[in-house]
Amino acid sequence: MPSDRVAEPAPANDHNDVDLNALTDASSIGEGIRRERLRRGLTLAQLASQVHLTVSALSQIERGASDPSISSLRRIAAAFNIPMFQFLVGTDRREIVVRHGQRLRVTLPDRELEYELVSADTIGEFEVLGCTIAAGGATGPTPMAHSSEECSIVLSGRVIAEVAGRTYELDAGDSIKVHRELPHRFVNPGTVDAEMLVIISPPTF
Repeated sequence: MPSDRVAEPAPANDHNDVDLNALTDASSIGEGIRRERLRRGLTLAQLASQVHLTVSALSQIERGASDPSISSLRRIAAAFNIPMFQFLVGTDRREIVVRHGQRLRVTLPDRELEYELVSADTIGEFEVLGCTIAAGGATGPTPMAHSSEECSIVLSGRVIAEVAGRTYELDAGDSIKVHRELPHRFVNPGTVDAEMLVIISPPTF
């Protein structure tokens, strides 16, 4: 699946004065940044130098005392080589239960297919997505690759997986593991919708 995903709700614009509190609170963003920094063994000074912030400014962001700008958040995400969206879905203080009707919707630019974030967040080693492929539809016009490992499970319907030039027919209950960097997509050749569960590690959002 492609990695150029856009999450809903999304900021209304790309300016530095975007209200990140509309997406999640500053303390949650700061906790996510701090946890990722510590996981990588970086000091405040080391990360601040990489993202062109002062140590004081970065410390305030991590403590939730200051709202990071979109540009600062983007630089921090780039330094970690993770999607900026990862900081906008909360931390371990977020509910760990996701009710079916409260899943965060994730869409792909210029495509009708919509994913749902089944896991409570994208913090950690993996994320879980759900998607429904309409009859005659596909996850994309052409196979695409990303840098994560992926395991997809067909919950209902029938799906054809196209992986690196090969095709695999999958029925309900079947699963397939796609190794990183292999171009792939899923096609629904049937007359009814197909439902899938997708586990991606590390998260690509």
